[in-house]
Amino acid sequence: MKILKVLFALVGIAGVIAAAVLLGQFALDSRELIGAAQRYDGTKQIRDPFVTTSMLTAIGAATGLFLGLALGLPSRTKGQIRKATLDEVNADRSAAIAHRAAERTALPEGPEAQA
Repeated sequence: MKILKVLFALVGIAGVIAAAVLLGQFALDSRELIGAAQRYDGTKQIRDPFVTTSMLTAIGAATGLFLGLALGLPSRTKGQIRKATLDEVNADRSAAIAHRAAERTALPEGPEAQA
């Protein structure tokens, strides 16, 4: 499982790097396109879509991070796990003590009991 975890981490890092490179390329391309569009139609101001795209990218990255944390974190706390383990051990110990006590107090059966 450790190899799989490292492999997923490497794929995730490569994905983040690729997304950053593509976002930077988009920023450069959008500025060129907006500049060309404004040269031919100077009366209208065209908004740069890079701001919206970068906000959407940040929201998507944060959402992915929080979802990954939610899926990766344990559902029970250390204290809950410890308490459940101690309860199980105590129940087993109590059952073993009760079983031994029942064996010692049981009446003998068979020919030895009649003698």
